[in-house]
Amino acid sequence: MNIDEKIKRELESDSPELDKILVDDEGLFARMSGIFKGGMRRWVIAIYLSAVIVGTLFLWTGYRFFISTELQDQVFWGVCFMVSLNIQTAIKQFLIMETNRNSIMREVKRVEIAIARLSKKMKS
Repeated sequence: MNIDEKIKRELESDSPELDKILVDDEGLFARMSGIFKGGMRRWVIAIYLSAVIVGTLFLWTGYRFFISTELQDQVFWGVCFMVSLNIQTAIKQFLIMETNRNSIMREVKRVEIAIARLSKKMKS
């Protein structure tokens, strides 16, 4: 029997344990708060603070756009609104990608543990 079949068999034997873990899988808020615990913690805090600032700017420029009476002011505030919208979108995309990276790393570590167990079984 080759190593691929042994790994497959080991992962299938751990399937009930993994199913329990997946049923108890955290929700969105727990996953999002998990990014504050990793090595990118300071960057995530800085990005969240910038998201609050850009969100405030986003609302303010939108408000200024709607209360402007002159066309030049509307164009200026409209462009500022769109730029802040794009920045806010980029910030949210970064945070979602960081959450996804943490989730993938957790899964990779689970596979590493399964492979380590398999190698111990193969040695004994």
